[in-house]
Amino acid sequence: MTRRLVFRFLVLTWMVWLASPLLAAPPGTAQVPAVIDALRTRFGVTDLSTSEGSVADVTGLVALQRTLCPEAVLTSGFYDWRTVSRYRRNPGLHLGYDIAMPAGTPVRAGWPGAVVSVAPWTEGEWGLTVRSASGSEVTYGHIRPSLSVGDPVRVGTIVGTISIDHVDVKMRDLAGNYVDFGGQAPGSGPATSFASFAADSREARMVTWLVARNSLETSEIELEGRRRERASATLERRRLESRRAELEQAVPLMARYVEEGLVARAEAEKTRSDLAATLQALARLKKRQKEAPDRIAELENHVRAARNRLAAVERQARQHGITWAEVTGFVNSVVARDARLRDQVLDYKRDNQETRTRRVGELRQEVREGRQNLAELETLYEMGGLPRREIEAARQRQQILEAELKSLDG
Repeated sequence: MTRRLVFRFLVLTWMVWLASPLLAAPPGTAQVPAVIDALRTRFGVTDLSTSEGSVADVTGLVALQRTLCPEAVLTSGFYDWRTVSRYRRNPGLHLGYDIAMPAGTPVRAGWPGAVVSVAPWTEGEWGLTVRSASGSEVTYGHIRPSLSVGDPVRVGTIVGTISIDHVDVKMRDLAGNYVDFGGQAPGSGPATSFASFAADSREARMVTWLVARNSLETSEIELEGRRRERASATLERRRLESRRAELEQAVPLMARYVEEGLVARAEAEKTRSDLAATLQALARLKKRQKEAPDRIAELENHVRAARNRLAAVERQARQHGITWAEVTGFVNSVVARDARLRDQVLDYKRDNQETRTRRVGELRQEVREGRQNLAELETLYEMGGLPRREIEAARQRQQILEAELKSLDG
């Protein structure tokens, strides 16, 4: 009973997504990738919440932490002087950067690589070092590590949580020399606000809001797509398992029929070949299903991070008197003055409409054929010639097709 409820929940999740207005509605100008990319480049706004590349400097690293902790702030710099303490035997330069965040806050990696060291610094605090492919190393200190030596690290990977009140990030080059990755001159002081990685102009703040909102929409679409794939895989697995059971029963029967001269040997070989192909497909599907929960959990984290980032950006924009209507008006005015960008918007919307129209046509055909096929299966089921699970799967597939058609066809 529990399995059936879980299965129905997955199917309903898929159908709800298919019925989402986001799919049915044509994209607005503010959703066109070319527009977003052009504005990001023009105003120097970086979308770090979904970045796969390394952050450029400490400003980007702070921005990356703010995807989970909007209050993250840089509190000390590379050239700060430190006296003797429980962390240091001799006075000297800090040679790193401190980012203040509350205890327990997750810390994101700013550069890819693999964990090469997890060393205790003091009671309840560790330093975790990640080595890149080029040999440079980054250490995240004063944290409680969540990774072990050998674990791979991507940009944005959670390396641990804040032990007390900050993370100390230090970088060394291949020769072991400390690297100032601050992107600022000695003594210029740390960046202390969100404006440090988004330009202070009103237009740049509007673009930052646009980028953050688009990032959330993109993350949500990818997440729902993965959930849809999981629901589809569940249906496909049931079909393959049913097919496997049929073929496993058919193989020995076909072998006997060959001996009795009732069927050709080629038919028996084909049945065995079909069984082997079904088993292979089932094995591949099981592997994908095994990996799916981890990927979905990762995407859920991306969505939460993007939502937190958007909330922080929106809050600051509104503090400066900016509304979303002003953002969309600004985007439309930029496009109206740029002929090349205007053409890109028109091409994107036309392609989107053509894709939507083509999909509606395909769905209408599939729905018609599905209804006819389902009617035949219903008759077969009533006569006792079809297992209950197969007719239920056929009904659910038809419901999914009709739900998608309804969402796109209006």
